[in-house]
Amino acid sequence: MSTSILLIGKPHSSKTVFLSQFYSRLLKKKSRLRLYKSVDDLSPITGAREALASGEEPQTTPAEKSVKFYLPIQIGGQQVDLKCPEYGGEQVVNIVESRELNKEWKSSIKDSDSWVLFIRLNNINKFLDISDITYTDQHKKNVENSIESDKLSDQCFFIELLQILLHQKGHDYHLKNSKSKLTVVLTCWDEMSTDEKPYDVLKNKLPLLLNFMESNWNSDLLNILGLSAQGFALNTIENKEKYQIDGPEEFGYLVLANGEKVDDLTQLIEEALL
Repeated sequence: MSTSILLIGKPHSSKTVFLSQFYSRLLKKKSRLRLYKSVDDLSPITGAREALASGEEPQTTPAEKSVKFYLPIQIGGQQVDLKCPEYGGEQVVNIVESRELNKEWKSSIKDSDSWVLFIRLNNINKFLDISDITYTDQHKKNVENSIESDKLSDQCFFIELLQILLHQKGHDYHLKNSKSKLTVVLTCWDEMSTDEKPYDVLKNKLPLLLNFMESNWNSDLLNILGLSAQGFALNTIENKEKYQIDGPEEFGYLVLANGEKVDDLTQLIEEALL
């Protein structure tokens, strides 16, 4: 069986860190999933793995980089050829700004059975958004005097991005999506210091985006999770030493839709496949 999962995220959304931690968990057999054979090309995550092993924050993926990251995984008695496109997050920004998809993106969208959207809520912008405020003359003056007046809020950005993907997939807006599963992953969960469920956090932070997704996906094909791929920031000597001594694969966690926190962050892929 060959399954393609399309991982989507803006720069600094923790996508590459997750892939690195995911592979490390499989390699160290710290997951219910298994590799059923060796991985042919680890170059997409080599830099991130080396950085984490040294207790350092990984660098973002270069904007021009675009390769297919292939993971042959075993889920129970089933073998799944998992294809995760690895690319610079700036490409996602360019898609919305240009309203264009290159051949690689068109192919990835066409072949994908599941989409995983990484959103770092503590890193979203808050440009003028009519879903948040009552528009006044003063707001108009502020926008006219702002050099960033032509930029979308992240809420509108993600809606526009999903519309582009749905259009490429041939989605009929008269019906709810039944072709591709959407898993929304709220990343860097440790930054938010909350006990709320991921759904409630997204509803509070990006209500218009949530409304769009619920209007276009069947409920059984939409899942909202929380993720801390690192577990904590590597900005202190103590935290760096934890990674150096125990290994990166010992850290990170996933928050399920019901609010349950699980240490096996590879369960995210199971959630995206089921």
